[in-house]
Amino acid sequence: MVNVLLANLLQAWIVGVLYGVNLVLAILCLHKLAPIREQFFRITQWLFFAICILVITTTIHAALAITDLIRGFAQAEDALPYFVNAGRPMVLGILIIYAFNVNVGDAFMAWRAFVMCNRSQKLAIVYIILISANCGISVISTVAFGRAGTLSERTAHAWIMTAWAISVAIQLSGSIIIGWRIAATPIAATSGRKFDPWVIVWVAVESGAIYTFLTIGALSVSFPAEAVSYFLSYILAQVSAFAVFTITLRECWKTEQEIARERVNATSTFLINDRLYSRRSSISMTGHRHHNSSTDGLAVDVLTTTRLEHVAVRDEDIKVVPRLTAPPLSQWA
Repeated sequence: MVNVLLANLLQAWIVGVLYGVNLVLAILCLHKLAPIREQFFRITQWLFFAICILVITTTIHAALAITDLIRGFAQAEDALPYFVNAGRPMVLGILIIYAFNVNVGDAFMAWRAFVMCNRSQKLAIVYIILISANCGISVISTVAFGRAGTLSERTAHAWIMTAWAISVAIQLSGSIIIGWRIAATPIAATSGRKFDPWVIVWVAVESGAIYTFLTIGALSVSFPAEAVSYFLSYILAQVSAFAVFTITLRECWKTEQEIARERVNATSTFLINDRLYSRRSSISMTGHRHHNSSTDGLAVDVLTTTRLEHVAVRDEDIKVVPRLTAPPLSQWA
């Protein structure tokens, strides 16, 4: 039997701590993104917007959680019936913010997996369908919960479980894709080739595995223990933002490192996205010049390993450029 009063005290305390951590991380994210805003304008513009939105939603979420706790213990004649009533407006408001933050976190995870897979159109279609479906189901499940006032009601339970399952599918697939691409890419070795235990931690952070495992845990242990469901929902609303902030900070730090080593086998989302846009623009501009003049040569900009087996280039079109000395590669960070 779950102690409802203790669970509400604990969840409000954890939410308050996570909110404080999230606020610090958000400030650090904005500080790290500001210097590279001009260089990676497209990405940083969206990240600035997402971070500001998450700061607003997490602030409202923490305020509602603490207000609900104070109202339950200070204003209600008996605290236990107040907290047992899951249909109170405060809980509904908190779950709405939770659903919003989770969808933002899922979209962030899907975008990073999409970039890591070199903007695979098939993967994009799958994620667009899943995210769109999850947004719609989240709205339906929230309405169903508002009418039922409990997660145990059959209709509300079915819709909420469906939304949770889709969210887990997005997060788990994204974590696997991102983690595999990062772990499988050899990087420039600064000293030796010994295994660095921190690589496991960094892969877990960058892939969002921590957030994914917590969501799977919430899905597996929540029902039929309804109090545990509310407890984990309160926390996951902050954890979803925490995952976005920590991944963004890690990406900023990794971008600085990979620029310093001449972008050799870069796994930073900023650099991969920038490389793909540069490559697309270069191909487009080269084709345009060729259409207007037959004397222009072929420009090739190699930022990472490029396959050229099927490219036919005439000897007179090849421009000799100085060879850059790249650092040695290692499979470890």
